[in-house]
Amino acid sequence: MLKKLLLATLLIVFGISAVNAQVTKAQLDKFSRIECKVKMVGDALTDYRVDGNSNNYGLPSVRDIIKSIHHKRLVPTWPMTPTFVPIGIATAYDLCSNGSPVHIWQDPATPDNIHIAVIYAPVGDGTTFPNRRTKYFYSSDRGTTWSYLADVPTGTKSGFPTISGFGDGTALIGNHTVHGGLSNPIAQAWKDEFAGTGSFLQLTPPLVNAPSSTYEPEWPRLVPTANTTLTNKFIMIGSHPTTSTTTQYDSTFFIRNTSLTAPGTWSAWQYFPADNAEAYAIERGADGRIGIAYVNNEYTQPSTYASMWFIESTDNGATFSTPLKIFSANFSGDSLGAFRGVSIVYKGNSPKVVFETLKQTTEGNYYPGMPANIRFWSPTLPGSDPNKSIVIADTTMIGWHPNAGTYDNLSSMGRPNIGVSADGHALFCTFIAPSDSLGGTTSTPFFNFYLTISGDGGNTWLAPQIVNPASPIKDWRYASVSKWNDNTASTYYVNINVLGGLVPGSYVNGAGESPEPYYFVRVAIPASVISVNQISTEVPSNYSLSQNYPNPFNPTTNIKFAVSKAGFVSLKVYNLAGKEVSTLVNQNLSVGTFEYSFNASSLASGIYFYTLNVNGFSETKKMMLIK
Repeated sequence: MLKKLLLATLLIVFGISAVNAQVTKAQLDKFSRIECKVKMVGDALTDYRVDGNSNNYGLPSVRDIIKSIHHKRLVPTWPMTPTFVPIGIATAYDLCSNGSPVHIWQDPATPDNIHIAVIYAPVGDGTTFPNRRTKYFYSSDRGTTWSYLADVPTGTKSGFPTISGFGDGTALIGNHTVHGGLSNPIAQAWKDEFAGTGSFLQLTPPLVNAPSSTYEPEWPRLVPTANTTLTNKFIMIGSHPTTSTTTQYDSTFFIRNTSLTAPGTWSAWQYFPADNAEAYAIERGADGRIGIAYVNNEYTQPSTYASMWFIESTDNGATFSTPLKIFSANFSGDSLGAFRGVSIVYKGNSPKVVFETLKQTTEGNYYPGMPANIRFWSPTLPGSDPNKSIVIADTTMIGWHPNAGTYDNLSSMGRPNIGVSADGHALFCTFIAPSDSLGGTTSTPFFNFYLTISGDGGNTWLAPQIVNPASPIKDWRYASVSKWNDNTASTYYVNINVLGGLVPGSYVNGAGESPEPYYFVRVAIPASVISVNQISTEVPSNYSLSQNYPNPFNPTTNIKFAVSKAGFVSLKVYNLAGKEVSTLVNQNLSVGTFEYSFNASSLASGIYFYTLNVNGFSETKKMMLIK
C-alpha cells in the first residue's frame, strides 16, 4: 500500500515543472505517509520509519521526486562574499549535533580571537567510536589561519561540544564524556586557564541520581554570567537521554556553577519540561540577564507538545521567570510543530529566538518529506501577543526538496542558528535544507546552507541565499554562527563553522563513511545591505525619493524611498564637485517602501546630494551635514 501511495504521488508530482512549484494539499497528504519517529541509538538520537522499514524503503524514485519539485540555484538579491578556510580536520563521526549547534565563539573583547570546538572520530573507528573526541581550534587573526590546540579532555571519549567564553577571553567548552565509572556519558564543562592556551580545567557537576545512576544529563548548552566575580559563574543545561515511566528521567535540567576551581562547586540539577537532546538554547543579554528557549517535546503532554517556550533570569541564573509560550503547535490545523533546532541571541537586552517547525504528530512521529519553515520570535515584534512569531524562511522561498534516505532528524528545512553584529544593528540567521543533488547508497540529498539577515531587530528579513559554492557538490550541514560578530563602518561579517561532507547524510545513521572536513566561513556583507530597512510591503503608486530627516544632520540621517516595481536599486551620495563619496544601496529590492540610515561620520561638513536610480527612474535631493 505504501509503495502504491508513493507511486501515485510520483505521477502527480511528476507534472510539476515550475521553479518553486507548489503542490496541492491532497498531493502533500499522499507524500506525507512516510513518517519517522525519534529514538535513542547509543548516545545519539536517530529516527526510523514507523512502518518498520528502513528509511529508504519504498523510495526507488526519490531522485525523480526531487527533480520534479526542484529549484534553480537562487539568484542573489543582495551582495555577500564568503571566504572558506579549512580548519585542519576531517571527521568520520559526522552527526555533529542533535539540534542547532553552538561550535564557534568570537571574543567581543578581542575580536581577532575566534574559538571552535567540534566532534571528531577517525575513519575506521568502528561503530562504537572509541576514539571519538572533542577538538579545540583557535585563531588569533579573525579566522585567516587556525591552530589545533587540544583534545577536551585528553585521551577520553567525548562528544557533542558547545562553546562560549568569559569576559577575560578564556573559552568555556561543554561536552559529554564517560566519567566516574558510569557506563554512559555525563555533561561536563571545561575552562581554559588562559585565553587560547588549550589548558582546560575539568568542571564536573554532581549526578542527578547518585550514587546508582546509569543515565545522567548530557548534550550540554552553557553560558557564562556577566562577571566571574559573581556567585554564579555559568549556567549549564543537560538532557537526560533515557526513556522511563518517570517523566523527569526523560527530560532536561539546568545547573549553576559557583566555582571555577576544579572540579567546581555546583547547585543541584533543576528540572524543566524540555525534552530531546539539544532542543534548547541559552544566552546572556547586555545587562547580564540569561534567557533559555526550548521545545517542549513531552509526548505525555499533548497540549504543550512541540510548542516553543522561553524563560529568563535577571539574577544571574538563581531564579527564572514563569515559562512563556512563544509558539503553539497547531495539531487541529497544519500540524506544524517545533522540532529540534532552536537558537537564541540577545540584541542588547532583547531576546531573539529562531526555531524550526515541521509537520508532526503528538505521538512523536514527524514527516521529513513535507514542507517546513524557520520562525523568529522576539518580544519586540509588532503587536501585543507574546505568543506571536513570524516565518522568516520557508520551502516556498527556496524550493521544496523532500528529505529522504538518511534523515539524521532533519527535514526539508531546519537547524537555524542566530547571531548579532557587534554594533547590534544586524541579526544573522543560517539554516540548512536539502538540494536536488543526491548521492550515497540511500538516495540521500546533499544539503546547502543559507543565510538571511535582518537590520530592524527581526521585524523583516532579507530573502535567504545559499552561502556554499555550487561546485564541487558537498553536503553542507550543521552551520553554527558566532553569537557575536565583528563589523566595520562599511562591512558586516558573519563568522560560521560548518561541515562540508563528501557523502550526504551521516555515517553514524547509515550513510557511507568518509573524512568530512570542517570549514570556517567568514561572510563579508556591505553595510548598505544591513542599513536599508523595508518599512512597508504595500505597492507604492510610483517611485519616489523623500527628503532626508533630520536635515541638517550630524552625523546620521534617514533617507526614505519607494519602489513600485522590483528591480536593481542604486542610492548614492555625491559632494558638491559631483564626486561619489558613498554607495548606500546597490542591490535588488522588492516592491515596497524602504528607509536607509546614513552615517556620515567619515565625511566633512558641507552640502551633499543623494541620487536614487531604479528601473530607469532617477531623482536627486540635497542634504546638509553640520559637525
